[in-house]
Amino acid sequence: MMRTILIQLIILNILIASGHTYGNRQIVKILDEYFLSSKGAPDLIGHRFYESSSEMVFQLEIETDSTKVNGALVFSFDAINKFADLSKTNFTHSILVIHFYGDVLPIVAESNINCSRRFFIDELENENQWRKNCLTIKNY
Repeated sequence: MMRTILIQLIILNILIASGHTYGNRQIVKILDEYFLSSKGAPDLIGHRFYESSSEMVFQLEIETDSTKVNGALVFSFDAINKFADLSKTNFTHSILVIHFYGDVLPIVAESNINCSRRFFIDELENENQWRKNCLTIKNY
């Protein structure tokens, strides 16, 4: 219990600290702790940072229950945006692969980081505007 609170305070301090940027290895370590220590977070099962068609992609893979998919989607894109904002890498695109417990095919959600930033970081849009203007969801 005390360890969880301490980890959350450290992560909160890192997220609030202005002017600091972190390399990909540091981002991964903090990201793992963030998902492990946050109540209601989906299971983080993977991450990947790569360049594709002149875009820098921040990709997460999560696993969740199908009844909690909307909360997991918002939580995960919020995390991507927070950590992309702290990264030395200039990420331009985010991808979230959502796996479900059981034998259900995953879905893939995508968003432009600058578009998502208006909701998650700058708070200039609401969730419905973000979903309409920024989010694309595909079944595979």
